[in-house]
Amino acid sequence: MENNLKKQKVVLIGPGGIARDYAKVLKSMDVDARAVGRSSEKCAIFEKETGLRCEAIGIEDFLSKNDVQDVYFIITVNTENLGTVLRQLINHKAPHILVEKPAGVDLQDLEKTRNLLEGTGIQPYVAYNRRFYQSFQKAKEIIKEQGKLLSCHFEFTEWAHDIAKYDKTKEALENWLLGNSSHVIDATFSITGPPAKMSNYVSGSLSWHPRAAQFSGAGITTKDVLFSYQANWESAGRWGVEFNTPEGKLILRPLEKLFFQKKGQLNVEEIKLESDVDLVYKPGLYKQVEAFLNHNNENMITLQEHYNNVVNIYEKILGA
Repeated sequence: MENNLKKQKVVLIGPGGIARDYAKVLKSMDVDARAVGRSSEKCAIFEKETGLRCEAIGIEDFLSKNDVQDVYFIITVNTENLGTVLRQLINHKAPHILVEKPAGVDLQDLEKTRNLLEGTGIQPYVAYNRRFYQSFQKAKEIIKEQGKLLSCHFEFTEWAHDIAKYDKTKEALENWLLGNSSHVIDATFSITGPPAKMSNYVSGSLSWHPRAAQFSGAGITTKDVLFSYQANWESAGRWGVEFNTPEGKLILRPLEKLFFQKKGQLNVEEIKLESDVDLVYKPGLYKQVEAFLNHNNENMITLQEHYNNVVNIYEKILGA
């Protein structure tokens, strides 16, 4: 980490559980970090658990009283409010923004933000921390070492029986693929390249997710990588990704770990990851924050890129 990070100012908007995960990372980096919230009670809890200051004044008051030009904002409010807070920062011309995925509750919410951004020169980034998992980064290294990526398969099955019990709004549940499943989809296509051609099929429905409950599809990416996917929210399964190279199969199941099956063999061996950063902190978060604060955008995703993915990938997977 570069020493100049200590000079940077970071403001977390929304002092909830995700903000506390970020706070742990920021404290370890010794940056000037604090939080802003609306609830005095939640701010008190945040301060007690993190040791960082939290102002219960709301983002509107904070923006009206503070210069935003040298502040790095990280938006961690609930899904329904992500778009609203993001647009407030854009209206105040905040130049450095990282917003938790999916940056808006649905396509229409994201479209409002995209339209507002036109001509501003502001480029918010969307926090897809699984891109920064040590397992995915190591997989990228191995793929490069082994010549090329031939094909890929991924699964984004959700445990519907658990999700139905979550304390989530109807709006958030109806957009669960965008708000949650997109994690594995985004991380996968960040390595394979986005789809150039894709066929998608859906079936079934759930009381809280009427658009579909079963998903299947296949295609080819802009890097000429064949891919397929499936997910069945009415059955068993879990998130997982498989990358096929000329030398064998890289398996990420669970996503935090990496395994390799050598061509011509049945046994699967775990690959030891070089860093323990994903054990100490919420996986992927440390490297993501480090990249954001250092303007190392190679593995980051912009709001515009994310919007394109919603239109061209997630909506199509949903059967649109």
